[in-house]
Parts: sequence; structure tokens; C-alpha cells
Amino acid sequence: MRNKKILFLSCAALAVTLITGCSEGDAESKDDGVVSVPETGGGGKGGATKSPVADDSDSGRPQLRLDTTDIEEIRMYQGYLRCLKDHGVPLPPKGSKMPEADPGTLWFPGMDVAKERPEAEKACLGKRPLPPPELDPKKNPDYMDDYNKWIACDNRRGLKVNPLPDGGGWNYKAGVTQPRNADQIDKECMIEAFSGK
Repeated sequence: MRNKKILFLSCAALAVTLITGCSEGDAESKDDGVVSVPETGGGGKGGATKSPVADDSDSGRPQLRLDTTDIEEIRMYQGYLRCLKDHGVPLPPKGSKMPEADPGTLWFPGMDVAKERPEAEKACLGKRPLPPPELDPKKNPDYMDDYNKWIACDNRRGLKVNPLPDGGGWNYKAGVTQPRNADQIDKECMIEAFSGK
């Protein structure tokens, strides 16, 4: 089972796939089965990655929490997505990706905006939600310990994954049938590991 994921929980993956905090190819998702932890200044939905156009000023940006729901997250991203659209970034129709979303909800672009449209990313950065501080290795001195607990919890609960050496995400273990509630398991494990519960 190969799932698209990014955790922008940036990018994006909200999915929305759990990046992990989010579910569905967020985001920003890739077909390589890699779940990426969002980074401040570039990670997040829509496949955005850390970029030199990122500004260090976080003032006024929406702040995601570990327990932010998928629907809350997509709502928090609407200002950023509207800005991208206003700057000419093509956005796909919502479709059936999140049927419970409000009518008119904008969806994440199918591109890495920071790489493909850096001028739009720079203009809209101040509206893009920040990932939970616990998921930022620069803000969480225990990040790698928490990350290892997250991976261990996933595997213990039946979501068989292999960690990436840099702590930036994980890959599904090859040849293993993953549980139907994989996104729920991953989100619960991430919250448990990074909140210290």
C-alpha cells in the first residue's frame, strides 16, 4: 500500500492525508510512500519544501496544533490558498477529497510552490500556517527522541513503517498490508509521542 503523504500535517502530508497530522496525499503528497514532517519556513501542504524565499518572521501566521483536525487545518489554510490563487497558482477543484469541507473550499496545488512558483510562495508565506512547534526540530530539543517514539508507536499498533535517517518522515514497509485506519493510527501516535502523553 503506497499512500501519498506529507505532514504541513505543511505540506502536505494534510494530505488531507496525514503528514502525519493530516491525512491524504498532502500533502503535497508523493506516490513514494514517504510521510514528511512539515518544516517551519517551507514545509506543509501542497508539497512545499523549505526554501530560501522563506522569511524568518512567524508573526501573525496561523499556528497549527498537534491535535488540529483535518477540517480545522484545511480551514486554516484557506487564506494561504486564496493568496496563491490570486498570484496565479493553479488550484485543483475540491472534488471528493474532503466531502465535509465547506462549499467553495480551496484545495492544495499539485506542485511544490516554493520551487515552481517562488514569487507566489514569498508573497503568501505570511498566510501559510506554521506547523506545530513540537514538530519543528529547531524549536523542540527532544525532536529525535519524540520522532523515534512516533515510529515505534506506529509499528507497535500495526502501521508498519521504516523511519528516514534524518527524522524527516517515514516509508511504508514493502510487502505489508497496512491497516485501514492507518491515518488515524499515525495521527494518534504522533500526538502521543510529541505531546509526551
